[in-house]
Amino acid sequence: MLWSYLFSTLYGGIALLFLDGSFREGELEGGEWDVMRVLGLLLCLVWPLLIVYVILSAFRQKQIHRRTR
Repeated sequence: MLWSYLFSTLYGGIALLFLDGSFREGELEGGEWDVMRVLGLLLCLVWPLLIVYVILSAFRQKQIHRRTR
């Protein structure tokens, strides 16, 4: 249970860090809310899931490799 809290906190921190940077960049460029800006902000929340996917895939591959020995 502790791992899920730690993971959620880390994930939220990373996502918010990049969300803040993208938001500020959009404000400096004029602050207009178009489709690309909204899409960019939404992707800031989603892309850390790709890192989780890669880590879990590597872990599974390692487990499978251990079983075949």
